[in-house]
Amino acid sequence: MNRKITILLFCVLSNFCFAQTNYYVAVTGSNTNSGTLASPWKTIQYGLNQLPANGVLNVFPGTYLEKILIPNNNITLKNYSATLPVIDAGGIKTQNAILAINNKSNVTIDGIELQNNIQNDAQGILVEGSGANITIKNCKIHDIHFSSNVNAAVNETVNAQGIIVFGTNGTTAITNLKIQNNELYNCRLGYSEGIAVNGNVNGFEVTNNNVYNLTNIGIDLIGHEGTCPTPANDQARNGLVKNNITHNCIAVYSTSGGIYIDGGKNIIVENNTSYHNGYGIEVGCEKKGETTDGIIIRNNVFYDNQICAAAIGGFDYPSGSGKVINSSFRNNTCLQNDYSNSGNGELYLSYSENSTIENNIFYTRTQNILAYAELTQPGLIFNYNTFFCPAGAAGLTTDWNGKYYTGYTPFVTGTSTNANSIFANPQLTNAAIANPDFHILTTSPGKNAGNPAYIAANTETDYYNEARIEGGRIDCGADEFTITTLGLGDKIEISTFNIYPNPATNFINIDSGMKADKYEIFNISGQKVMEGFDENKINISELTSGMYFIKFEIESKSYASKIIKK
Repeated sequence: MNRKITILLFCVLSNFCFAQTNYYVAVTGSNTNSGTLASPWKTIQYGLNQLPANGVLNVFPGTYLEKILIPNNNITLKNYSATLPVIDAGGIKTQNAILAINNKSNVTIDGIELQNNIQNDAQGILVEGSGANITIKNCKIHDIHFSSNVNAAVNETVNAQGIIVFGTNGTTAITNLKIQNNELYNCRLGYSEGIAVNGNVNGFEVTNNNVYNLTNIGIDLIGHEGTCPTPANDQARNGLVKNNITHNCIAVYSTSGGIYIDGGKNIIVENNTSYHNGYGIEVGCEKKGETTDGIIIRNNVFYDNQICAAAIGGFDYPSGSGKVINSSFRNNTCLQNDYSNSGNGELYLSYSENSTIENNIFYTRTQNILAYAELTQPGLIFNYNTFFCPAGAAGLTTDWNGKYYTGYTPFVTGTSTNANSIFANPQLTNAAIANPDFHILTTSPGKNAGNPAYIAANTETDYYNEARIEGGRIDCGADEFTITTLGLGDKIEISTFNIYPNPATNFINIDSGMKADKYEIFNISGQKVMEGFDENKINISELTSGMYFIKFEIESKSYASKIIKK
């Protein structure tokens, strides 16, 4: 055999000559090195520029003072160890984004911390143009500010964003976009938002993110802003927003939603937790003459928000805004919202067509305000809900399309809605805002009180990741009462004990009056991630941010509850 052919075959068969995919960067490296584990490069941008197709750039812990532009398709940029590397953009003005992805496909950003981008139009991560199979996961993004002056004036010309996606190509959409398990916090955003998907984006997931301490909207799905030059494609559409936690997203110059859908289409919003924001969620349409269409909001929890749990509709239709059509708000728990006493209570309705609001729990604050509805809502189906207020049925107040109702019965009669709804205490495990637990108890009147015709979607679960319908009929609220938890096959009770704080950063406490004999903690995929014995105070500091389930045993009896790690 020819010697050259023999050498070539050896290289291919031994996976030696051409198969290297992993390269490395370290703050102690040098850009004259080879990029191997033993001889890493020094800067991330240089390393990315050297990567071959399907290359993986592993970044050692340390602080890298640079901004990044992804140069090619088929690139993975990831952390090398459990300690995230930090890209610090302090003082660097060469581009708006700390990390920019322009017209690229098959790009993964995994486990990078980005910080200190302070300039007008500052961005943590930018995805722009067109592309497919782009994943941003396990990242920390913080201190993205439109100005270094904390007292700087805010108007429409000042903006900053944590993760922003602009689908700007008129014909080719950004597809299979995934924004997963990121932590975004401490950003002054001006007139912008924390995570935004805008323009020609067709097929996306925003899941398991923890978004908090922002000066405007937490998560925003946008259309009709002219981001895409082809109006028919200028909508974030066919998306999933799931298992996110948004909190403390408050703007002093406008009402900011923990989750906001403005002009999006065919988007499912499920199993999220939104608290202490402006709105828990807003579904609107700011652009006159346009629509927000096919939005499904289900199995979420909205509590302790500034103005209301949910705002639905075009705010100034038809002269000043578009409208919301063919959308639904089902199976959610809305607890003690409107802490600013704005008069909206749990629900603010402006102009929508053919919307459905059913199978929800609406539990008001001490103001006893259920809803404020203005304009009209033609085709509205509002039924099979469970209502409660501290003042009792006679004290419930509602401002509905220009008429004011005091009392639950006058509201039902006067609005010709909710003929099959009930007024009763839904018996949440813990309705205290400081540490709510949204499981309903065995005796809850919300059990089997939802629409008997409701059929759960194939992938749909309740808020606690359990079967959405038990006993043949859906329960009202985000929790479906069950004694089977986590799919582990054992019969256990939903916890009636106080688990606090929840969400938690370092420790949770089980307040049962008895020491837990054993505990096990599972992630949302059902994988066990922790266990221990004889503890009522449990250290969860090593868990990554997100939602978990804790199963614990007391006196040979098993209990379960949901916990949130911040």
